[in-house]
Amino acid sequence: MAFEVLKDRNYALYLGGNTVSWIGTWMQRTAIGWLSWELTESSTWVGLIVLAQYLPLVFIAPLFGVLIDRMDRRRYAIACLLVQILFNTGLFVTHALGFLNIHALLACCVLLGIGNAAYQPIRLTLIHDIAPREFLTQAISLNAVVFNVTRLVGPALGGVSISTIGVGGTFLINTLTFLGTLLALLVVQIRPTARSQKGGGVLFQLREGLRYIKSTPKFLELFILSVAIAVLGRGVLELLPAFAGGVFHSGSSGLAILMAVAGAGGIVAGVVLSGTTRRSTLVTFITIGCALQGLFVLMLGFSSQFLLAALSIFGIAAMSTLASIGMQAALQADLDGAFRGRVVSLWGMTTVAGPAVGASLLGALAQMTGLPAVAVLSGVLCAVVCCGVIWRSRFFPLGSGARAVG
Repeated sequence: MAFEVLKDRNYALYLGGNTVSWIGTWMQRTAIGWLSWELTESSTWVGLIVLAQYLPLVFIAPLFGVLIDRMDRRRYAIACLLVQILFNTGLFVTHALGFLNIHALLACCVLLGIGNAAYQPIRLTLIHDIAPREFLTQAISLNAVVFNVTRLVGPALGGVSISTIGVGGTFLINTLTFLGTLLALLVVQIRPTARSQKGGGVLFQLREGLRYIKSTPKFLELFILSVAIAVLGRGVLELLPAFAGGVFHSGSSGLAILMAVAGAGGIVAGVVLSGTTRRSTLVTFITIGCALQGLFVLMLGFSSQFLLAALSIFGIAAMSTLASIGMQAALQADLDGAFRGRVVSLWGMTTVAGPAVGASLLGALAQMTGLPAVAVLSGVLCAVVCCGVIWRSRFFPLGSGARAVG
C-alpha cells in the first residue's frame, strides 16, 4: 500500500512540520527570483542570486556532515532552525527598511545559503532516523511527493502574496513557517544511531567520508550521475524566471505556472516511486530518469511555444525526481551509519548546490548565446554523461557488468 509509512506517528509529525516550512520556502524563492529579475532584468543576476543561496553547500555542508556524525542530531537540527529563523528575519527587516537592492539581496542570500548548508544534511539524515526502516524508500518517495506538492502550491501562493502583501510580506510568511518544523522536532522520537568513533579533526573525518564513497563503486557512480542531473538538468529549472520573463514574456504569472508544472512533474515521479519495494524496480526507475533527463532539457531548448516549454519542464522535473530520489533511496539503504552524516551532506551538496552552480554557469553563457541554445547544449551534455555511466556501470541493468553476469 502506497504511503503506509504515514501510519507512523513520528514520521507523520516530521513530514507535517517540513510541509509547512517548504510552502514558505517556495513562496520566498519565487519572491527572491522575481525580485532579482525586476531589479536587473538579467539572467546572469538571476543565476547569481540562486548560486548565492546554495553555493555554501559546496564549501561548508560537508563540514557540517562531520558534526552530524559526532553530535546529538535533535539538538543540532533545532540549533540550525533557530539560525535560519534569524537569517530570514534579517532578510525581511532589510527589505522593510528599504535597503534591499540587488547587492544587499545577494548578501542576504549568502547568509540564507549558510543556514541552508547547515540544515540540509540533517534534514536528509533524519528521514532514516525517524521513518520505519522497512518503509525507508516509501518515506523518501513521500518526502519527494510532498516537496513537489509544496513546489506546486508554494509558487502559486507566492504569486498571490507578492501581488497582495508584497515581497516583504512573503519574506515574513516564510520566516514564520519555520516554526512548523521546529515544533515537530521537539516532539518526535529519533532512533539512536552509531556515531563516528574515530579521532582526528573535522578535515580528517571528512576525508574518511570521501574515501568511503570512493571505495564503493556503486556510491561513486551514483554521485557522478547526481552531479550530471543536478548541474545540467535541474540547473536549467533554476533559470525559469529568465525563461518566463526573457523568452516567453509571460511575467510573474507565467513563472508561477512553469514552477507549478515542475512541481507536478515531481509529484508524478514521487507517486510512481512510492509503490517501489523491489531493488530491481528501483534501479530501473533510476535508469529511466537518468537516460531521459537530457532529452527533455533538449526539448526545452527547441520549444518556441509556452505550452511545449511547459511539457518539457514537466518532463525535466519528473525525470530528475525519478533519478535523484531513487538514487537517494538506494544510497540511504546501504550506508554505514557511522558515515551517514558525511555521505548525506556530500549528497545534499550535489543535489542542492549542483542546480545553483549549473544556473550560474548556464545563465552567464546565456548572456552570449541565448537561453534556448544553452538548454540544447545542456541537454546534450547531460545525455552523454548519464548514458555513458549507465552503460559502463555494474549497478544498472544496461551496464557491462549486468551483461557479463547475465
